[in-house]
Amino acid sequence: MALELNTPYFINVRDVVLLHEPTGKKGKNAVNHLIFGDYATYLGEQNGEWVKMRCRGNNGWIKETDLTTKRLLEINFVDIGQGDGCHIVTPNDEIILIDAGDGIGFDGKSGDNMSRFLNWRYNLRNRKVTGVDGVVASESGVKPPVNIDFTVVSHPDLDHYYGFYNVFKNKKIKINKIFHNGIVERSTKDIDKKTWLYDLGRKAPSPTDDKSFYLWDTVLTNSEMKKLLEANKKSRKLYLKTLVAANENNDDVSFHFVDVSNKYLDKFTANNELTLKILAPITEYIDFEGDTRKCLKKIGIESETKNGHSLVFQLQYGHLKVLLGGDLNEKAQDYIGQYYSGESKTISFLEKKIAKLNEKLANINNLSNNKRKLLLEDLEKKLTKLDLIISKTKQEFRSDIAKACHHGASDVLDSFLQAINPIATIISSGDNESYSHPRPDALGAYGKAGRGKRPLIFSTELARSTKEFSYPIKFYLLLKKIEELKNAATTKKDRKFHEARMNKLRDSNVAKYGMITIRTDGEHVIIAQKLEKAKGSAQKWDIYELHWNSKLKEFAYLGK
Repeated sequence: MALELNTPYFINVRDVVLLHEPTGKKGKNAVNHLIFGDYATYLGEQNGEWVKMRCRGNNGWIKETDLTTKRLLEINFVDIGQGDGCHIVTPNDEIILIDAGDGIGFDGKSGDNMSRFLNWRYNLRNRKVTGVDGVVASESGVKPPVNIDFTVVSHPDLDHYYGFYNVFKNKKIKINKIFHNGIVERSTKDIDKKTWLYDLGRKAPSPTDDKSFYLWDTVLTNSEMKKLLEANKKSRKLYLKTLVAANENNDDVSFHFVDVSNKYLDKFTANNELTLKILAPITEYIDFEGDTRKCLKKIGIESETKNGHSLVFQLQYGHLKVLLGGDLNEKAQDYIGQYYSGESKTISFLEKKIAKLNEKLANINNLSNNKRKLLLEDLEKKLTKLDLIISKTKQEFRSDIAKACHHGASDVLDSFLQAINPIATIISSGDNESYSHPRPDALGAYGKAGRGKRPLIFSTELARSTKEFSYPIKFYLLLKKIEELKNAATTKKDRKFHEARMNKLRDSNVAKYGMITIRTDGEHVIIAQKLEKAKGSAQKWDIYELHWNSKLKEFAYLGK
């Protein structure tokens, strides 16, 4: 192809080395290590099969055949510390954010990794936007705010939503649509504990079960959410505070409740090249006080209910399926298994009964032939029932790559993981040792339920380098040196210069260490993470490939 200036190009091979000079040799000639899907711009020079490009902040040479004009799907699991944070760029250059961590910086204040990642990715600190930092429209180099097309808050737990607070406040970012599960904490001053479920609104009784209740005040429409936020502008509830920031700082932002009845997230329907199929939460129509509304069922204590009704969806692009969402727990997985299988028995009930039957059958010397026969028949019935639930749930949930539920917590069901059956599992976890995520038994369960001889398990926490600034060692000392220079500066210009150096270092560091990235054109897939210590400019990435088997009609990991 004939390359053109001012045209976006992308790396179309697994990885390639950007070179100082147009030769096939690497070594000292290497400038940077590039991977599948990296963005590159043509610099107007060509030497035979070699072209000069700018990529990842460097100029150098690569072969023309290593480039394509087709943008890939990019999914970045950002190491936001405690919690989840996912950044997606679609083949149509749309941006999707799914959760953003707890938004607590290493100094204990609001100032999180997702915000820093966006600062780095879109060069926000240097971006000139009209009305921000005194910039006027007539200035040269003025650009519009970065457009975040779709924002997903999977559920109202601090380690998933509060990182959005600074993102929503940033005038250099425009938030368009926010998708949520409808659960919103209210002010506690007017709560009647007899008629409310925690601080989540009024409770409606089940029409069929005296012991079950539903969340009557689930926020279902944009107008309901806007009205609630308007009435709670000064609320100290952090979830309300976060959504108020979005509403006040983004003109025309809209809020969208999502459940399985939507089938797909917004425009990403079956007719789209990229689909986002909604798998949870599950609502039921409930009659209460002369009205009928969609409601979410109380499935446990407050945290279990909020987590269990997380927004979960399956992304599909080409052949690849990726499961994304929040913090499903055992009770939620039971509920989801019942919904998709149509069975009354739960996964956890059957798993426990099967374990007890196997325990009894292990004492074979103490069993009569007739007793053993009855136990085997009972075991066979329960295994058949459990296999049926797994099989029906698998029809919807089976994915090639899956984000782990709840940061690698133990609160997962083995059979539900079997229904997902991924080749690769991504765990987003932080350093909060009161949780000790990812849990050892959960890691074993994910590996056991994974597909192939060697299922892959990635963890943002395990992938993180010691340079990660939340627990600073050498990196912290470097920041301190720059801070000392800033404090010693005698002019405002010098202080700003050193402050910019500190922010740039922090922003870029979030993107470099701990982040796990997926790149795919729908048929070729890589999962990559930065090496903690690069083996030179020619080898900075640890890369795993998934290969599409056209005969078996599925992806497989064939090993390094």
